[in-house]
Amino acid sequence: MYLEFYGLKEKPFNILPDPEYFYLSPWHQQAITHIDYGLMNGDSLILLTGDAGTGKTSIIYKLVMEYSEDTIVGVIFNSSVGSDHIVEMILTELEAEMPENPTPASCLDALQEHLLKIYTKGEKKVLLILDEAQNLSDGALEQVRMISNLQAGKDNLISILMVGQSGFRDRLRKARYSQIVQRIVVSAHLSRLREQEVQEYVYYRLRQGGAEDPFAIFTEGAVAKINEYSHGIPRNINVICEGALIFGFADDIRPVTAEVVETFAQERISDGLLTVPERSERYKDEDLGLYVEELEKRVTSLESSVGIVKRTLVKIIKKLKRVTAK
Repeated sequence: MYLEFYGLKEKPFNILPDPEYFYLSPWHQQAITHIDYGLMNGDSLILLTGDAGTGKTSIIYKLVMEYSEDTIVGVIFNSSVGSDHIVEMILTELEAEMPENPTPASCLDALQEHLLKIYTKGEKKVLLILDEAQNLSDGALEQVRMISNLQAGKDNLISILMVGQSGFRDRLRKARYSQIVQRIVVSAHLSRLREQEVQEYVYYRLRQGGAEDPFAIFTEGAVAKINEYSHGIPRNINVICEGALIFGFADDIRPVTAEVVETFAQERISDGLLTVPERSERYKDEDLGLYVEELEKRVTSLESSVGIVKRTLVKIIKKLKRVTAK
């Protein structure tokens, strides 16, 4: 409708996850790096949290695409199940054989057998992603903890990425969840975008949508209003930008001004259609510095681990050469 008017080839602010429009903010980069580290290290439990609309599902899709070649990836989007059914869902998602008379115990045994077969082949790792993990019941969480304990020697048979809203992290701080928390080696949190990042996000998506000059579509004042009303939440940014483009097109306004954004946002608020989660934190630059410092430590540790693996492989190759030479 407004594409030709604003010089776009496709809608840049679709709220559905699209890898081509994935904006890699420092928080998303940090989260992906931490998750990559955990998976490479074979950690059994990894935690990713963030407010609704901050891009957790986009990261899930990105991980599925990147790991599908050398990893068996299973994703459960509906985690609102009890302990009696969570393992059955996992078996189904991982295409494992279901017991004739499934019970939590028999399903866990079947899952262990399935994972051991995959491990013995040595071709692929297994990653299970539990989306909306805050909806897991206490019993289901206990089942997840038991699955995370499945091992072959010193190796974990499966890595589980729990993805949940910010309140899930608060829930796990309670004493009764201490056993599962102790299994979480790597965790990351998606904060809301800061003002500069909101601007970069808007102009990045406009370019992806075919805009030659994003600044000719939204004024700086308009982007400032988008930042104000979105509270740095990517999903809100998409909704506001899409609506502002429609309003601007309808009134023949180009570029979109702060007044256009204000009009649309106020209309959405009055209709109760533009909401903000209870949490409202945006990390400051010094907080980001602490995250980067911690990230550098993890990368150094990972590089050290890779060096050990490399030296071990060299020794094995030398031994194999001596054996074949004989």
